[in-house]
Amino acid sequence: MLGLAVLAAVGTWVYGIYSMSDPVPPALGARVEGKTIVVKFPVCPTDVIQRVEVTDFHDDKSANPHVLWWASNPTTRSAKSGVVKLWSGDGFERHAPQSAPSSIPRDLVVGYLDPSGEGLDGVFTLHTVSAAKLKPGQYWTRDGSRTAAQIDAQLNCHDSN
Repeated sequence: MLGLAVLAAVGTWVYGIYSMSDPVPPALGARVEGKTIVVKFPVCPTDVIQRVEVTDFHDDKSANPHVLWWASNPTTRSAKSGVVKLWSGDGFERHAPQSAPSSIPRDLVVGYLDPSGEGLDGVFTLHTVSAAKLKPGQYWTRDGSRTAAQIDAQLNCHDSN
């Protein structure tokens, strides 16, 4: 009985250390619409997306991987709410030129920066996202399919009311 109590105490201690050491960031969502890749970032209504960047997950030769595509200064409600059509620039004031489909890597790191330089990113495997059976309005996340509202609900947003 004493051994079981010690084992339970050690297990609780290990769980506490593990759960406090590295919190899991919110999951981003992605979907393929025809030839377009659409990403949904989790954002609160007061969040500001300043810049979106896409890099190749396998470009790990340097601390700063080559940016494959970027867009900055969202202009539409959709882009400001975290919905981004990669390689199109729709909804952004400025963006990189559209890439050739053959140059798009199979594993993408997609992230955004806010005005302070902080942000959020995630990795997507294009084959997995394109093979996902999604209903209209759903995105594929590392946790399965979710709606835009479910992606945003991962954040602890506070109303300013």
